[in-house]
Amino acid sequence: MFYEWIIYFLIYSFLGWCFETALDSVEQRQFINRGFLRGPVIPIYGFGAIIMIFAAKPVLEKPTLVFIFGAISATILEYFTGFILEVIFKTRYWDYSDCHYQIKGRICAEATLMWGFMTLFVNYNVHTHISNMVHKLNGTILIISAFVFTAVFLADAVISFKTAADVNSILKRLAEINKLTQKLELHNEKDSSESIKSRLKKLSAEHKSSLTKIGLLKKDFIRSHHNAHSTRFNSPFSELKEKIKQHSKKT
Repeated sequence: MFYEWIIYFLIYSFLGWCFETALDSVEQRQFINRGFLRGPVIPIYGFGAIIMIFAAKPVLEKPTLVFIFGAISATILEYFTGFILEVIFKTRYWDYSDCHYQIKGRICAEATLMWGFMTLFVNYNVHTHISNMVHKLNGTILIISAFVFTAVFLADAVISFKTAADVNSILKRLAEINKLTQKLELHNEKDSSESIKSRLKKLSAEHKSSLTKIGLLKKDFIRSHHNAHSTRFNSPFSELKEKIKQHSKKT
C-alpha cells in the first residue's frame, strides 16, 4: 500500500536523524540537530532505506548481491543529492574530499561500504519488524498518519529551503562587502578621502550587522551543518560559523 511506504520513509528518516544526531552530539559535546530539515528527519536515509529494500527484493536470498545492489543504489542517491544541493544552494553539506577513493567529495568508498552493510542490516534485521508494526495499524489511522506527517514534512521542507536560500543570500552579500572593502582600502591607501572613509565605515557596520543579526532558524541551520562549506562563499561562511560558535559559548 502506498501509504505504508510513506510511513516507512518517515520512520527510516527519523532513525537516520537519531543516528547522525547522536553521533554528532557526542562528538561536539552538545545537542546538534542534524539534517537539512528542522524536524527530526533526514530524508536521504528515508529514500536510501526504500531504495535498499527495492534493490534487494530480486536477490534477497543472496546476501552478497543484496550488499552490492544496495551499496551501488544508495551511493548513486547520495551523489545526486549532494550534486543537487550544491547546484541550488552553492553549499556542500557533507564532504568526503579527505577520504580515499572519493568522487568530487560527494561519495567515497567508505560510505559506499557503509551503505552496503546498512542494506544487509535493514533487509535482514530491521524492515521485518517495522513492516509488521505498520501492518498492524488500522487502515484509517495509517492513512490519516500518512497525510498528517506528509503535510508536516512538506511544511518543514519549505521552511528549510527558504532558510538555506536566506543563508546563501547573506553569504553572497558578505562576499560582496568583503570585496568592496578590499577595493576601497586600496584606494584609501593611495588617495585618502572622507567619502572613502565614510563608505568603509558603512560597509563595516553592514558586515557586523550581517554577522550578528541572524535569526534563530538560520543559526540552528548553520549549527546543524558545522562541517559544511560554501562552494562560492566559503570565507564568509567560515566567518558566520565562527561568530555563531562564539555566541553559543557566551550563552
